[in-house]
Amino acid sequence: MNEKSPVETVRAENVKQLQLIVSLASNGNIEAAVAQARTLTDSHVASEAWRMLSEINANSQRWDEAVSQIEIALQHDPNSRRLRLSRALILAQQGADRAALAEFEALAREAHDSPQLLVHLAAQLANAGRIDEAQATLIAALEQWPTDAASHTQLARLRWQRGDGLAAMGAIETAIARHPRELHLRLVAADLLRSAGESSQALELLEGGLQLAPDSATFRTSIGTLLEGMDRLDEALPYLRAARALAPQSVAAARNLVPALLRSGAQREALELCDDLLARFGDDQLLIAQRATALRLLGAAEYRELFDYARLVAAYSLEPAPPYSSIAEFNAAFARELAPLHRAVQHPLEQSLRGGSQTERHLPRDNPVIAAFFAMLDAPIREYIARLRVDDRTHPVDRRRRDGYRISGSWSVQLKPGGFHINHVHPRGWLSSAYYVSLPDVSDADTRAGWLKFGEPGISIPGCPAEHVVKPAPGMLVLFPSYMWHGTVPFGAGSPRLTAAFDVIPA
Repeated sequence: MNEKSPVETVRAENVKQLQLIVSLASNGNIEAAVAQARTLTDSHVASEAWRMLSEINANSQRWDEAVSQIEIALQHDPNSRRLRLSRALILAQQGADRAALAEFEALAREAHDSPQLLVHLAAQLANAGRIDEAQATLIAALEQWPTDAASHTQLARLRWQRGDGLAAMGAIETAIARHPRELHLRLVAADLLRSAGESSQALELLEGGLQLAPDSATFRTSIGTLLEGMDRLDEALPYLRAARALAPQSVAAARNLVPALLRSGAQREALELCDDLLARFGDDQLLIAQRATALRLLGAAEYRELFDYARLVAAYSLEPAPPYSSIAEFNAAFARELAPLHRAVQHPLEQSLRGGSQTERHLPRDNPVIAAFFAMLDAPIREYIARLRVDDRTHPVDRRRRDGYRISGSWSVQLKPGGFHINHVHPRGWLSSAYYVSLPDVSDADTRAGWLKFGEPGISIPGCPAEHVVKPAPGMLVLFPSYMWHGTVPFGAGSPRLTAAFDVIPA
C-alpha cells in the first residue's frame, strides 16, 4: 500500500521497544512479547508492535493469534489500509475466505493503490468461482503496473487453468517485448513456460536475459536448472557451478546445484552441500529428501532411518463423524462438497499432478462437511505423533514431536483416467497425507495402477526406483513424513480418483 510505515515516525527509544518485542517473539517468548506490547501508550508504536506480532504468528501459522493481534493493531489505527490489508491476508491464509474477500473488495472499492491488493483480490474471487471478475481484476492491475511479476504470474495461472494453453502466457510475453530490460519478467515467464512443458521457449528467454546481464548469477542458475530438467546435464553443470562461483553466498545457487550433482554421480559433493544448507534450514523437507537420496546412492545405513517405511508410513481407516452412520455415507457427502471446488479445466501450473484438477488454497472450514472431515482427522494424527520417538533429537521427524499440531494447508485433487502425481515432497510440511474419497478400480496388484508409491526421487536417477507402495481404499488416510518422495502410479480407465490432502506441522 502507498502508506508510510508507522515505524518511520517513531522516536529511537520506541524503535528499541519494537526491536525487543520482535526479538522476544522470534525466539519463542510470545507471552513476554505480548506483555511488552501491552505497555505501549503511543498509538503509532502500539499499532506497529501488534502488527509485527501478528505477522510473526501468521508466519508460524498460528492463525487465531494472528487475527486477534491484527485486530488490536487496528484498534490503535482503525483507518490504516496497510493494517486492513494485513488482516485480509491473514484471513485468507486461515481459510476464512468469505471474510477475506469482503475485506479485499472493500479496500479495492476505496482505491487501487497497490498491485498486491489486486492480486490477492483476484485470488479470492477465483476461489469463490468468480473467474471472469478475477481475470478482469488482474488485467486492471497490469494496466496500472505493467511489469508487476505477481500480477502476471496470477493471470497466467488463471488462464492456464481455464484451458487457454500457451495463450495464457500472452500478457507476460507482451510485457517482455515492451520492457525488454525488466529482467525479472524473463525469469517469471521462463518458470511458467517450463511448468507448461515449453522448456525450449523458456531457455530462449533466459539466454536473452543473460546477454543483457552477462554477470548475473541468477540467470546462470535458472539456465542451469532448466537444462538439468531437459536432461542436458553436461551443459547444465557449468552454468550452475559458475553461478555458485559468482554468488557463493546465494542460497538459490547452492540449492539448484544439488539435483545436478545427484544426477551426475557427485553424490558426496551433493551430501556435503545439503549438510551445509540444512545447518541453516534444518526443517526444509526438500533438502532432507535430497540428502537422503545422496545417502541412498552412497549406500549409507542412515538412509534407512530416514526412509523407514514400516515405522513412518501409516494407514488408518477413518471413523465417520455424526451424523454419518458409515464412512461411505460421509464420503458421498464429502464428494458432493468438493465437486464445486474443482472448477479448473487444466491442472495447475507448478503442481505435482498431471491429468486432473487441484483446489486452490485451504479447504473451506466453514463448510460443515469439511469441518467434520477435519474433526475425523484428529485421532489418527495424534496416534501417529504418539508413535514417534520421544528423545531422538537427530531424526527430522522425531525431533519435532510435540503434543499439539496444526493443519498447514489443505486441498483436494481429482485425477482423470490416465492421471497421476509426479514424485515430489512437501517442502514446508512435517507430516503429509492422502485421504481417499472415491477411487477407480485399484485391484490389479501387477500394474498397481492408482497406488501410492514412495522412495522414487522427483528427479530422474537410475537405480532409485520406488521402494514401497500402498494400495488405497475409500476411507483410508495415509500419513507419512513430508520429506518422503511420493507419487502415484497412473491408472488407465474407470471413474476419477478423488482425494483430500493436508500437511501437519508441530504446534
